[in-house]
Amino acid sequence: MQKLNTATQMRQMDHAAMYGEYAVAPAILMENAGHAVAERAEKYIGGWSGKDVIIFCGKGNNGGDGFVIARHIQAAGARVYVYVLGCFQDYSSESRQHLETLFKLEDRETCIIVRCGDENIDWQLLKHRMQDSQIVIDAMLGTGFHGNLREPISSVTAVINEAAAASDLTVIAVDIPTGVDSDTGAVSGSQEEENGPVFADMTITFGALKRGLVFYPGRLCAGHVELDLIGMPAPLLKKSEDDPAYWLQESDISEILVPRSPDSHKGSHGTIGIVTGCSDMAGAALMAAHGAVRCGAGKVFLRVPSQTAPYCIGRQPEIMVRGIGNGSFFIEKDAEYIVSECRSWSVLAMGPGMGKNRETKKFIQYLISHTECPVVLDADALNLLTGEQNFIRSFGNRIIMTPHLAEFSRLSGYSLGEIRKDIIYAAKRFAAAWHVNLVLKGAPTVIVSAKTGNAYVNPTGNSGMACGGMGDILTGMIAAMTAHETMPDICTAASVGVYLHGAAGDYCRNHVGQYGFTPMELADAIPKVISQLGEAMAVPRLQHPMIGGR
Repeated sequence: MQKLNTATQMRQMDHAAMYGEYAVAPAILMENAGHAVAERAEKYIGGWSGKDVIIFCGKGNNGGDGFVIARHIQAAGARVYVYVLGCFQDYSSESRQHLETLFKLEDRETCIIVRCGDENIDWQLLKHRMQDSQIVIDAMLGTGFHGNLREPISSVTAVINEAAAASDLTVIAVDIPTGVDSDTGAVSGSQEEENGPVFADMTITFGALKRGLVFYPGRLCAGHVELDLIGMPAPLLKKSEDDPAYWLQESDISEILVPRSPDSHKGSHGTIGIVTGCSDMAGAALMAAHGAVRCGAGKVFLRVPSQTAPYCIGRQPEIMVRGIGNGSFFIEKDAEYIVSECRSWSVLAMGPGMGKNRETKKFIQYLISHTECPVVLDADALNLLTGEQNFIRSFGNRIIMTPHLAEFSRLSGYSLGEIRKDIIYAAKRFAAAWHVNLVLKGAPTVIVSAKTGNAYVNPTGNSGMACGGMGDILTGMIAAMTAHETMPDICTAASVGVYLHGAAGDYCRNHVGQYGFTPMELADAIPKVISQLGEAMAVPRLQHPMIGGR
């Protein structure tokens, strides 16, 4: 996993590195950051030699990084135009040090420094240079930006975006694109196009990933993101933050999802009970069950209302279907038939296509309160439990709730605007209040642990998954992963399920196309995705000696 840091956490890391026990000189970190951009971007653009590059350097340390970049890429054969967007006294001592070095390198041929102050920019000359250049480097603002851009930065940003849209100009951002809030991914000028953020092709960020680089619309502005540690002391890079959030990686999933033990059997891989559906939404129940099957569940039991059962029986022979009660939806007394079965189930999942009848709410509450296994709640189960925070809190440590943003808004009482303003904060606040493990579905999905309060952000998935039924598949997948023999806890299981769900969507996008792949096609891709992880998986652990023991 990689840490996802806020601007405050990055300031604390920088301060500890420079002024704490490690005493790394600020000018050295700035040198390392500038060199990292020059080196990583060189591979991206195919070399600096012969390139004309414009570098915009703001007043903060981000601008100091830009001065270092200019020196390195000039040495590598580029012609650099360095726009200094502040007065000399505006810069920190280490930035001034690097700028003074750059002044000595200025030859008006391979290094041209343009002193702009606050407003002295020749816009016509700048646009002409844009037309003749191949690269623009954005070193204007760093992680401290919030709100809306001001002049002259907003006009410079508009010129960059206009030139990039009209040509093959490559835009590279230093640490984070100008105009992107590093904590939330919010951007400048959401209502005013001319005041918008820089849209970069590549962003090189330092020390730790910033949250604004993975949440939209900031993620859209960042382009290809690379992380460079720039010589930060290892203890600071590994240190747990006070408000932790992490970016999941394929290596995390491979480490957890080890291959099956060669002596395993169907009982080893979990018995999943999916209790859901109603008369007009049998498909949702079937998709949830199919998700569990494709994710490797040992046995899948599907329990639906009796009038729904004829639509489910025999549709997929691996799924053991039984109708419960006498009606088209579940009522409270139907729960008694399920409780005894639950004793042999590894996981219980409810919600997809369940309907919104008040009697069904009582049914759900009865099952939760009379069972002991982990419970996955989605869709209609979540809508029916709106306002039942006190009830859920008593059982929350074994519950995984999987709302999309609209369901989450109803459950939490937070407006969509509040949620989008800081999704990690909203998710953590809810999980703490309800004492549940939360999977807040979106782009990207955020998972929060009831036990630790840690947040995990999923990198996989794409817009082709935006269709009905995808969440039903995920419900079954999370249930199956929760029963997996190697899962240390249910939050980890939810994280693995979410990662694989998105990865299967990415597989479908690459092999079917972004438009029109179905939830069932996604589910059928899960074994392929898991097999692709196979080479990186750990060695399986034997449950019993295969041929005797010592």
